[in-house]
Amino acid sequence: MTSLRIGPETVRAWSVELDQLWAGARVRRIEGADSWIAMELHPIGWLICSWNPESCGCGRVDRETIDRLRLAGCRQPPILLALKSHLSGSHLVGAQQLNADRVLLMRFNRPVGLGIFRERNLILEASLRFSNLVLTDENRNVLETARTQKLSGDRVSRNRPGFPYLPPPLVVGLEPREWPEEMNPAGLPMLRGIGKGLIGILQSNWEKLDAPGELLKSLYSADAPPTAGIFLPQRSGGDFLVFPVGIPGAEKLEGTPLVAAGAWLAETLGERLFRPEERKAENPGGRKARQLKNRLEGLRIQLEECKQAELWKRRGEALLSWRGEIPDGATEAEVRFWGESGEETIRIPVNPHLSRIENAQACFRHYHRGKAMKEQVELEIRRLEQEIRNFEQDEVLSEALSIGLKKNRAGKPFSAEGRKTGKVAGVRRFEIGGFPVFVGTSAKGNREVTFRIASPEDLWFHAKGVPGAHVILKTGRRQVPQVVIEATASIAAFFSKARTSSATVVEMTEKRHVRSAQGDSPGEVTVSCSTVLTVTAGLPGEVS
Repeated sequence: MTSLRIGPETVRAWSVELDQLWAGARVRRIEGADSWIAMELHPIGWLICSWNPESCGCGRVDRETIDRLRLAGCRQPPILLALKSHLSGSHLVGAQQLNADRVLLMRFNRPVGLGIFRERNLILEASLRFSNLVLTDENRNVLETARTQKLSGDRVSRNRPGFPYLPPPLVVGLEPREWPEEMNPAGLPMLRGIGKGLIGILQSNWEKLDAPGELLKSLYSADAPPTAGIFLPQRSGGDFLVFPVGIPGAEKLEGTPLVAAGAWLAETLGERLFRPEERKAENPGGRKARQLKNRLEGLRIQLEECKQAELWKRRGEALLSWRGEIPDGATEAEVRFWGESGEETIRIPVNPHLSRIENAQACFRHYHRGKAMKEQVELEIRRLEQEIRNFEQDEVLSEALSIGLKKNRAGKPFSAEGRKTGKVAGVRRFEIGGFPVFVGTSAKGNREVTFRIASPEDLWFHAKGVPGAHVILKTGRRQVPQVVIEATASIAAFFSKARTSSATVVEMTEKRHVRSAQGDSPGEVTVSCSTVLTVTAGLPGEVS
């Protein structure tokens, strides 16, 4: 898969373009999925920000690109809700590059009263595998992050909600304002503000360029707008570059730095989706299943993060029992306290502007928030797992019905007498030896045949242990021949995931022993007593 690498000079170009051409635009809508978010900044267009380790950065894209990218994955990042809450309706005030590094800060404000504005900062750290998106308040205290690093012992990640934002460690080297008057290619690695990709290509072509040192300095000129051609987007391999002139061996890209970066981000983030032949060949049902499973995976990751709530409770209790005081300017405190196993030492991230008690209260707020979120996430996981089971069942039944219809042996649509809807969706009717047989061909159809069509004395069939149809044999309180029972069991096997098996185990019982599973989907039931039959899957006329 194609990757996208950028250097600090590219972030500088983005900051200038945003600051000079996008300032004043209003955030009208925010979308996102997996490792990216996009904001509609009216009247300019859509701005996408990605923290994907393989394709991090930002750029300008159109609405169609956003819709297509959403198909690539449906897991909503945790930061999306926070962005909608804090940035919707706000205006972009400006943008800047932090520390001549791959860190882009965008400032927003939103009117909350007459002459009163609430300021928020959105910080994109485009540092490949350490990439992140951070939302802060006007004092640069973290409100939410897109990525949270795993905890290792008592060592915590650099940025967590409730604590001051800390940028990535400074890169050793000369800042742009300290660059020497005379430059030589050997000294380029000693400079901050340019990436390895640009350094490498400049060193290879230093003699081919006219005054390359002056051209390099112009990237950080204070009076050079993006329309002056200072930031000419180019690509060399997997590196996205900007330079005032075309560099030998590099491909020139169309548009401004944000436009060119947006096109490349769209390509790298949804590379598979952007291949028409693969999109046409992809099964819609398979895509839906993949989306549901991606969302479930994201929720499970979020659940693991919520389980850290108990750690925050432990930290709060430790701070309350601690006799010491937080040193001035400290962002971390080493606390000794008595725990369940005796005296323990724990390192706790703290806000240097708050007292020991206030930091303890902040820890308890993290605890309560994580605990409440954990319950919600667990509930959503159970709901989504049930949705996946329903979807898989509907897919199995739909496939079986399609095969049966091609063979003209899929029964007849059932019409319920006296119902306004006429034909009942998801129900098929067969006739075997004078006995009517009803088959549910969807989750709702299963509930229909089991709890509305069947009588207590009728026989209920279902393939054991796999998704499949509920099948009802209407007995009319008559003695049912064994051959009819086996044929009905074969229908139940055919309308199941075990259809292709040489032998399928089918569960059979009277409908009176079937109960609806409370709190689950319509098709979920519990069976109190049953017998099993081993049959070959087939439809009437195919069963010997």
